[in-house]
Amino acid sequence: MKQVGFIVGTGRCGTTILAQVLNSHSEICVPCELQIICGIGNGDRLHERYIAGDFEKYGSEDFISLFEKRCPYYFDRYFDYREHFRQLKYPQKDLRRLLTVLFDHICYDQKKTIFLEQTPWYGQRLDLLQELFPEMKVVHIIRDGRDVAISYARTPWWSNDIAGNLIRWDKEVNVIHSFGQRNPENYIEVRYEDLLTDPARELSRILDFFGIFIEDEMLDAGNLIEYSDMFKGNYNEYISNENMKWKREKRNVFFNENIQSWKNYSGYDFMNIPDTVNKTLMNFHY
Repeated sequence: MKQVGFIVGTGRCGTTILAQVLNSHSEICVPCELQIICGIGNGDRLHERYIAGDFEKYGSEDFISLFEKRCPYYFDRYFDYREHFRQLKYPQKDLRRLLTVLFDHICYDQKKTIFLEQTPWYGQRLDLLQELFPEMKVVHIIRDGRDVAISYARTPWWSNDIAGNLIRWDKEVNVIHSFGQRNPENYIEVRYEDLLTDPARELSRILDFFGIFIEDEMLDAGNLIEYSDMFKGNYNEYISNENMKWKREKRNVFFNENIQSWKNYSGYDFMNIPDTVNKTLMNFHY
């Protein structure tokens, strides 16, 4: 493994489709969302258990159990993590080393050299991740907050309060952006809408950030990994009919029909959004 990076965003912003496309590159492996390094008040992960001192008494089955509890996907369909943890020596006393060895093993298994994780909320804990991986690279995908707010409302585990969703988007996107301003050499921003309308240009820009080049296979929808096949729940409950049709047909790498969906949304008056949200939209050229 030569590089470690993270794809982050606000949720409902395109991290999954970007991960699918980047995973099709011969040098990059991007598993399903692991959601295992740290939490944001949504349950303990490895970092919280490490701080609590549990690593001193944890064996292989404890780490396996934590993965099975916190990862919303059947990760073993991508990588045999159970065997990985059973091969380690215990106790594991260093979180950084535990993660580095895991990520390196995943890369080796996939015959690739760059590891990317795509848990969106890690964007709210980038200072912590930087402590663990000082040379990490961060890809921040940004989507129009008005469309994000609508997508939140249509997803069971988020709120249907559009105004509240806009404020949440504003806060979270600025937390990530602020990290980027402090660490410009290891950070890149990509607008979801630009990625969908000019994928070759935006993918080339992202790959140049990692020192590699775009490959034709990345723009072939048939090469996309199907994270939905690994999802523990019913994935089809969380996507629109149009998105489901795109998944079935796979004529194009990207699903473009949800750009500026806020313009046709009748459940909220987007002409009267909070001033702070409007300022952030303008800062990101929306």
